Amino acid sequence: MWLVLAAVVAWGQEPVRVNAGSVDRAIVEQRLENLKTKVADRRAALEAEFRDAGCERIGSQNVWHSKLGNLICTLPSDGPRTILVGAHFDFVDIGKGAVDDWSGAALLPSLYQSLAAEPRRHTFVFVGFDAEETGLWGSKAYAQKMTKEERAGLRAMVNVECIGMSPTAIWGHRADKLLANSYVRVAHALNLPAGSTNVEKVGDDDSHSFLNLKIPVITFHSTTQQNWNILHSVNDNLKAIDRQQYYDAYRLISLYLAYIDTTLD
Repeated sequence: MWLVLAAVVAWGQEPVRVNAGSVDRAIVEQRLENLKTKVADRRAALEAEFRDAGCERIGSQNVWHSKLGNLICTLPSDGPRTILVGAHFDFVDIGKGAVDDWSGAALLPSLYQSLAAEPRRHTFVFVGFDAEETGLWGSKAYAQKMTKEERAGLRAMVNVECIGMSPTAIWGHRADKLLANSYVRVAHALNLPAGSTNVEKVGDDDSHSFLNLKIPVITFHSTTQQNWNILHSVNDNLKAIDRQQYYDAYRLISLYLAYIDTTLD
């Protein structure tokens, strides 16, 4: 029997009840802790976790400057519109890349599992991007290989990057206004903080490849002035991730995706 994450979202508008399946916290944390020290092993582990979450439509996509390629899991719907949820599985081999970005990649199967608990209006495409650290090559390949029809049907790109060091925030300067407002509504419904921290001075992320195509984007992250120096350092390991903050991020993002599935056209 499914437990259900549910919230009534009503921040300055008509209330919307949002439901998503609730993945047990132990499973969410186990996926995080299934951290591998080689990129190929990390990709294989992510694929295994997608299969464990019930994803039956798993594919690969070639990426320039990479032998591995993107990993794609699709949750189909009867509707013509799509929401893309991405995180990268490659890392800089100083430290273990637990925060940047296994924390985001490991969350994707649990997000899939939550949304698969009931039919959705949008098709959700979950992408483990390769080669982000060497030039956003995985997301560039995905964005540039979309057909004209696929671009027209893509309603949002939700990027999950560096989660669990602190309360989940968004990259405010980059976020689409509608997507950002939806984040604030869902965070308030869950009694979680709704923060906006801009990270232009820290680096770039895979949302940029879609922003260039004028597709609405939003990045969820936990980077602050106090913890940004963990990234690309020997301190980027599992000890840098607070498990309660990480599970709160799972709850927030899963309900956020269910909410925008309800509210986007």
